[in-house]
Amino acid sequence: MKLYHFTSANHVQGCLRDGITLGMIPVLQDGKIGVIPGWQWLTANPSFQQEWANSEFSFLPYDRTECRLTVVIPKSARKNLFRWLDICDKLPAYPGLNDFGDPENWYVFRGRIKAGWIRKVDLKNAS
Repeated sequence: MKLYHFTSANHVQGCLRDGITLGMIPVLQDGKIGVIPGWQWLTANPSFQQEWANSEFSFLPYDRTECRLTVVIPKSARKNLFRWLDICDKLPAYPGLNDFGDPENWYVFRGRIKAGWIRKVDLKNAS
């Protein structure tokens, strides 16, 4: 199954070397903000115009959509791949997480996405 992961130029080399490993789901439990580590975010939407990365929602000093990684999840690992909308209600996911972007295209992978599953890197501003 071919999906996409967006990242910054600062992080792409780490993804290519170690795989995609730092993903997490933001949660709100008992009035406290936290994260569930070990969940990597993917999308079926290949567009570099990802609303969740809009500067209105992100205060990071870099562009999180500068690089698009094409990821192929092998059949043997698909038991760890979930459509976001199928599982988000089962988690204490942060309220409003689905209010921007296109959550109908989102997937999460529980565990490490191996570097060998990354098949291609495209740059947003490539000429």
